[in-house]
Amino acid sequence: MTDLFAHWIDVVHWAMNTSEPRLVQMIGDRYFFDQWDCPDTVEATLRYNTFEVGYEGTMVSSVDDGGLEFRGTTGSVKLNRSGFGIYREDAPRGSEAVLTERSTRDGTITHMQNFFNCIRDRKEPNAPVEAGVAAARAGHLANQSYRQGTRVVLNS
Repeated sequence: MTDLFAHWIDVVHWAMNTSEPRLVQMIGDRYFFDQWDCPDTVEATLRYNTFEVGYEGTMVSSVDDGGLEFRGTTGSVKLNRSGFGIYREDAPRGSEAVLTERSTRDGTITHMQNFFNCIRDRKEPNAPVEAGVAAARAGHLANQSYRQGTRVVLNS
């Protein structure tokens, strides 16, 4: 959860203007990589003040590269490393996105350019250290839930 998950939950934190879940619960197991200490397949739920995040992850399949889906009452946004699509809630099932945009390059390149520019120019990066800490914290809480076999509730 402190590897791949952190690269998605930071986007959720940014989009939803929050940084800490109130409750976290995770299950997982090793189905393929018996030699690992961590599970190769996980399911986690994180409850924030006004929304919940469901996360599914597995290291045993590479069919797709993951992504996010923000579901609202009037529509959804599907976002992955290739781009995004916006879908209307009242559209017929199977309808195409009303708006799509494809990435023109690997976002990692832009991210690293910003980081190195900030080192050189001493400016605040697009992703400050606090965002990384918040993403790692959410992953650590999920790992704690998994190890304890119970949900973790924050009292902050």
